[in-house]
Amino acid sequence: MSKSSWYTLNDSSGVNSPSLLVYPERIEENIRAMISIAGSVLNLRPHIKTHKMAEIVQMQQRHGIQKFKCATIAEAELLGQ
Repeated sequence: MSKSSWYTLNDSSGVNSPSLLVYPERIEENIRAMISIAGSVLNLRPHIKTHKMAEIVQMQQRHGIQKFKCATIAEAELLGQ
């Protein structure tokens, strides 16, 4: 029996193509690692261009990150919401 990778989609029948698949557990793990590496949320200013998703900004905010970078008006508007 082969073990599936964490990113393997077991049933793609209900997924439109193309789709963006998001793995919240991995994102949470990456946010915790980012904070650990930086030493504090005060040292972080993640750039929204990496993901351009309000849900991920909200995840980062739940971890105490409050300062973000953006490069476009659209990104600033997303942060402002």
